[in-house]
Amino acid sequence: MAPRRLRDGRVHALLALLLLLLLLWPPVTRGTTCPTPTSVEHADIRVKSYNVNSRERYVCNSGFKRKAGTSSLIQCVLNETTNIAHWTTPNLKCIRVHPYSSKQAIVTISTSVSTFCTVLVMLLLLWCFRSRQTSQPPAVEVERMEVMPMTPGTSSREEEDTGIY
Repeated sequence: MAPRRLRDGRVHALLALLLLLLLLWPPVTRGTTCPTPTSVEHADIRVKSYNVNSRERYVCNSGFKRKAGTSSLIQCVLNETTNIAHWTTPNLKCIRVHPYSSKQAIVTISTSVSTFCTVLVMLLLLWCFRSRQTSQPPAVEVERMEVMPMTPGTSSREEEDTGIY
């Protein structure tokens, strides 16, 4: 009979321990939600759901872009030990976009070069046009003279005076 009492005592102790664990163990509630996500420098987030397992994305502000190798995604997870929901730690880095990024700089430079070339060609054409106008001598009106045979010893004036033609 002694072994049975010992066994019953152990069973009762084990049941008491399980009951104590169940009472102390925080219950999983259906309405467990995450708090407001932490802020990320130069980024905003619009949370659609604070429920466990929901995923949200940060968006870099205007003038900034996501640094390569970082993620904008966070997830609401439940810590089973503490029964507290929290967001995963964001590792997003938003970096400033340079006003002359590689593609934009190429477009800007090519536009500037083509504009410069256009202006240069127009100036050359204007210079050529003006130099042609100024290099021509002014038109001089030449009096028409009739062709008159000249005889030795007379000049055309003498003929006019004498009336001989």
